[in-house]
Amino acid sequence: MSSLEDPVSRGVVRIGPAAAGYDGGSAGFWGSGFFVAPEWVVTCAHVVDKRVGAMEREPGGGVTVTTCDDERLEGEIAHVVTGHDLALVRVPGADFADCLWLSDRSAPTPAEVELYGWAQTSGAYGPEEFLSTKAMATGGRRGNAMWLQNGLVLRGCSGGPVVDTRYGSVIGVIRSQGQGDATVGRAESVTGLRALCDQGAEAMWAEVVAAHDRHHLRRFEGSGDCWPRLHTRLAVRQGRQHSFDPRSRTQLYGLFAEVEPPSGPGQVLHLVNGTSRRLLRSPQRIESNDPRNWREGSGLLYDPRERTEAALAGRDLEQEAVVLYAAMVYGALRAPRDTPGAKKLRDWVETAANALETDVIREESLALLAGGDRDDGTGDGAHTGPGDAAHDDVLVVIEPEVYGTHPWRVQLLDSDGGTTTVRHDEEGVPRTGLEAAVRQGLSEALARADAGQYLAAVDFLLPRALFDEPVDEWRSRLPRGDEPPSVHTLPIGRRRVVALRDQLRRRDGVTPEWNRARRATEHGPLEAVPLCLDVPDAGHTAPAPEGEEAAYARLSVSTAGLAGVPLPVYCASTATGRGSRVLTRAFHAGHVAVLCRRTGEDGHDDCAEFHRRAAQLVREAPTGSELRERVRLLRNISADPDRDDQDTAWARHIVLIYDPPHRPAPDEPLHFPPL
Repeated sequence: MSSLEDPVSRGVVRIGPAAAGYDGGSAGFWGSGFFVAPEWVVTCAHVVDKRVGAMEREPGGGVTVTTCDDERLEGEIAHVVTGHDLALVRVPGADFADCLWLSDRSAPTPAEVELYGWAQTSGAYGPEEFLSTKAMATGGRRGNAMWLQNGLVLRGCSGGPVVDTRYGSVIGVIRSQGQGDATVGRAESVTGLRALCDQGAEAMWAEVVAAHDRHHLRRFEGSGDCWPRLHTRLAVRQGRQHSFDPRSRTQLYGLFAEVEPPSGPGQVLHLVNGTSRRLLRSPQRIESNDPRNWREGSGLLYDPRERTEAALAGRDLEQEAVVLYAAMVYGALRAPRDTPGAKKLRDWVETAANALETDVIREESLALLAGGDRDDGTGDGAHTGPGDAAHDDVLVVIEPEVYGTHPWRVQLLDSDGGTTTVRHDEEGVPRTGLEAAVRQGLSEALARADAGQYLAAVDFLLPRALFDEPVDEWRSRLPRGDEPPSVHTLPIGRRRVVALRDQLRRRDGVTPEWNRARRATEHGPLEAVPLCLDVPDAGHTAPAPEGEEAAYARLSVSTAGLAGVPLPVYCASTATGRGSRVLTRAFHAGHVAVLCRRTGEDGHDDCAEFHRRAAQLVREAPTGSELRERVRLLRNISADPDRDDQDTAWARHIVLIYDPPHRPAPDEPLHFPPL
């Protein structure tokens, strides 16, 4: 018998219909599941779908959970994870449960695994038997299926755990047998449970993970056997001796469970990459993960499959990395830090730091603790710590139309202008499908870019023909049914600063005019000037409009005689027509910011009013970054189409083009202020 079989068997359960009120035609045994925390069972969605005899995926139905000791417990479906064959079942009162250890690693495959579950080996009406088999797991990244090779997957095992035999942790949930091949099965990676955070169940998943880590810390602090002690035996047997051992891991994760969770994966990655940068002196960043809690950030630092090449230098950096990271987590907590959980985390970091052999990391960890204690409550303590990095923003690149479709990609944009692609589609979609196509990638990128109190900006790099596309009204998530409104389902331009960049101007490269204008616009002060000189007074039907060459000459002059840096304003669309032609000349002159509208030249008669109010807006914004924020606030004020308010109606379709070079000068990186 495998050394894992006995401890796993105590946590694996059978799932079937509730004692009453279910479809009488349903079988009494549907599939398997396992306790991941007291009162919480993970299983497959298709297992609990049988509760009403049909494939319905809505929470709230009752089921029966039967333990290894044949104790029958009442459970209820708490959440079905859309897009993944996963579900959470709550079992009230099951605080005595033996819970399996959930992997904290984001890259768990390939791995030798054991598969566990219950099956009726003697027929549909025979007794259930607990089964285990060995297999090799591959895949499972970015929502793809995890493949189970050379392992027998029988009907009924769906919902059972896939356990990594090297680390003694659950990395997947058995889903099904492969088509036509009993030796190749499929599983869902446990990282798929993170999707709960994108489906309005962030608090539920945080509760489950915290309960999981508290449970294992309590068991470890007792005298009996437990998963952390099993992990120690596995490490000794396999000759794995690392400084961040199971004892330290269990204690730290139990402490993470007592403090506030991170604001999202961006905050975790921000601290992980800050830690990695300080320890490894390497610019290489971890980008391809979606950590949703503090423990997964730690896993990224000690998992050898996530280390950079610079880490393979013969030194065991695990403990240094995790201690420095934990100090950054403490600094990221919102003050005051006099809660019992925060105090215990601080004590753990202080004790662990003082035990480090590396003087520099010890001193920096202790300095982070002291800096966090002095934090004023803004939550920015971790943003200025040793090894920390500037924040990311999001860039949505939409290419010109090719045979009726627009190729696109969503990228993270770092402070030096470097990009990391999150999702892309080189074949593209028609213009009418762009928002829906981009939405998932936009949601993922924003989750990774937001960190603490920092809310990522979104830039759209577009062909000129799409400058009248209402991208500020796009949503990164859609409201779900009758659920209460969520901040994540707001139009992105209401919550974030959103601006356009121009595909066309990339042809000329970064010119001296462009760089000079970037610096001037960012420092300010600003003063509005007409993009087309005659429009504010004569509208769009002037008998002798200013020519393009004259406009270029005017927009190229220095700021002599002006109160501030000139910023062109136009009361109509710059996607086509005269507005587009003169916009090109403004770009030739180096301008990085332009205020305009999506309104056509013939669709309004308030040219003078728009220019007057836009000039006031520009004057009140001392810098380009402040202008971005003021435009965001104006979008919120003017969003109600039924509101008859002349002070805001002029800005109802306002567009901000804010297009600095992709790679700002290193001595003056472009940052947008936190909201």
